Amino acid sequence: MTPEAEAAGPGPAPDPKQEARIVAAGATLSVVAIATFLLLPQLIEATVEDLHYTEAQVGILSALIMAGLTVASVASSLWVRRASWRTAASLALLGLLGVNVASMFWHGLVPFLVLQGIGGLFGGSLYSLSLTVLSDGRRPDRGFAYAIGAQTIYQIFALVAGPFMIEHGGVNAMLGLFAGLCVLGALCVAFLPAHGRSSRTLAPAAGLLHAPVVYALAGCFLFYVNINAYWTYIERIGTAAGLGLSAISNSLAFGTAASMGGVFLATWLGVRRGLLMPIAASAVTIVVAALLLTGSLHLTAYVVSAVIYGNAWNLSMTYQYSTINVVDRSGRGVALAPAFHTAGGAAGAALAALFVSEHDHGGVIWIVCVSVLASVACFMIALRLRARAAVAEASAARAAAAS
Repeated sequence: MTPEAEAAGPGPAPDPKQEARIVAAGATLSVVAIATFLLLPQLIEATVEDLHYTEAQVGILSALIMAGLTVASVASSLWVRRASWRTAASLALLGLLGVNVASMFWHGLVPFLVLQGIGGLFGGSLYSLSLTVLSDGRRPDRGFAYAIGAQTIYQIFALVAGPFMIEHGGVNAMLGLFAGLCVLGALCVAFLPAHGRSSRTLAPAAGLLHAPVVYALAGCFLFYVNINAYWTYIERIGTAAGLGLSAISNSLAFGTAASMGGVFLATWLGVRRGLLMPIAASAVTIVVAALLLTGSLHLTAYVVSAVIYGNAWNLSMTYQYSTINVVDRSGRGVALAPAFHTAGGAAGAALAALFVSEHDHGGVIWIVCVSVLASVACFMIALRLRARAAVAEASAARAAAAS
């Protein structure tokens, strides 16, 4: 079986209406799970303006959120095929709600950082669960694209509203938004299956030491080193260049809206061109977007960077999840992939924090360019190793049949 064919989900076709409800619920919960990360530039700006955090402190905040997401994503690989999905989703939503409400009352640096790190734990659990729900569908590649599309729509409206919320409610307005989304997520829990596919119906686990899986997960890690270095400091880069908060937020919102093109392209393209080509094209585009932020930065370059970066981000993510499904047919890898994404995000934010100052963000640009190109190399190796393994499996099957 070719990698492209393997990207389609296994099993008989479910009832279309029921599957549509499950996909919609999974996509919505994916938004709630990483709502904080999706608005990270504005949360960073709110903490600087309202709580007077420094450039280094907001880097630590971003790293802790991503670290919480990482730990939870790793742990989810142990329970996501065993626990009740509805119970797990409900507990994660309650935890997220409690963390965000508590953060509205404790603004001290250490309590706030600790609470947001704990929020990452709940969010990571919910995000891995939502991706596993989508991976069990008949067309997981499309399910992932719908989830990314839902996340993008949320970003558009929230980024537009961000300056108003920050001006009138400060950081508490942002936290109130995240808490309110938990209520929306609770309405989706009933549409989830009680459980996913049984472990007995899954392909044997490839194991984390299986070479294609190692390289694919390394690609996920490196891609998010780039993502969170860019996403943590993109608003601060605009501020340092003299752009106003409204102009920055509107630029990011416009870029996010335009980035729906990446989602539509992934949905339309499917696996007709394979998995590596879209990932590689996205990486080159991200390098261009980062380089646009160098030198004397003007609003036009800032907007163009946001637009092409967002499209590349959305396109690449869809194919990364599909690649994980290909190289690890056990169905567990897709639950573990967010751990490597978020670990890379934590590393990217922490690394960038070492090289930035209030007026110099050049280190962020180099981190973005190097890490995203390295991620492409990892995905290329993973897919080539998987293709060789598929050929070997087919040869073994023919030999067994002949004997």
